[in-house]
Amino acid sequence: METELTKDGQNDLVTQSGPVDDALESLLSGVRVDPGDLRDERGQNVYFFAVVDGGVVASPRTPVPFAVVSGLSFKDHFATVRFDGSPYRVYEFDTTVGHQRAHTYMYSLISQEDAMLWHARHLMWTVGGIGFVVALVGNLFLAARLMRPTVQAWTAYRETVLELSHELQTPLATVGAMMSSRNVDEQTATDVRHELERASRMVSDMLFLSRLRSGVFLQPTEPVAVSDITEEAAERYSAILLLQDCHLVGRAEPGLFVETSPPAWERLASTLFKNVVDHAAEHTEATWELYEEGRRVYFVIENVATLGNQEAKPAPERGVGLQIVARLVERMRGRMEVEERDGRFRVSINVPSRRPLW
Repeated sequence: METELTKDGQNDLVTQSGPVDDALESLLSGVRVDPGDLRDERGQNVYFFAVVDGGVVASPRTPVPFAVVSGLSFKDHFATVRFDGSPYRVYEFDTTVGHQRAHTYMYSLISQEDAMLWHARHLMWTVGGIGFVVALVGNLFLAARLMRPTVQAWTAYRETVLELSHELQTPLATVGAMMSSRNVDEQTATDVRHELERASRMVSDMLFLSRLRSGVFLQPTEPVAVSDITEEAAERYSAILLLQDCHLVGRAEPGLFVETSPPAWERLASTLFKNVVDHAAEHTEATWELYEEGRRVYFVIENVATLGNQEAKPAPERGVGLQIVARLVERMRGRMEVEERDGRFRVSINVPSRRPLW
């Protein structure tokens, strides 16, 4: 649109070259020229300067000085200039008036054209902005409608898992009570209670993992001193491992902080140590270490895993414990690596290090 308006304005100005030649010839002959006689098709006054042998001839009441017009840089004989706040278009051409060669600068006011362009741009921006907002709202509305079945299905799935987890706890507790009240030999009762406890822990872990995945388990985070929490968990599970003729040795670098919550880190450390208790082979030594390196905190646990063909303990990859750890590490913006090689099971996590607020 701007190009078309500019071309139309240039053509209108070019068509006035004939009347300008006539006015110039009249001025050279000493005849007075009425400024109102030089108007373009839009009703705008047309002004000119002509450089002839005798000097510079100007139209009456020229609003722009000759020095300004003649100093412009022209492209295809046209240029624009703003003088005293008003815009002008200038047309440069050579002509012959009588027996004299004249280099002529013809110009006119283009404030109406500028105003039209400004209103057109304003209208385009307004219409475009309204169209963008309408399209955005429409897309959001359609996206919400398309996502509604998925959200409803996920909500139903989450509620089902929560209800199922709670319901499973009841029969497990009932079976445990029945074992205590019935005449069952001690070894059988012990084995059954062990499996019931294991099933109960698995249900609890599944419920906890479901909450993590659904975003229900969201707690405010803060810089947490993880060294003490890790050492306390290590002492607790070290005593349990001694009953299995296994040893747990390690160290925690003091003064380490991680952006998390105390329950989340306690659950992470306890789950990893519990994994060692469940899967470490007898008469072996498990190692752990908590340290800082390059503004990241590393927590590494390694143990000799029970072979999969031994019935005493399940294979290391079973259960949901490591899935819970992976989800907690993800929430801490960290990474988790699990490696099993030559009978050794190694879990390594690293999360960003934080400094205390005080």
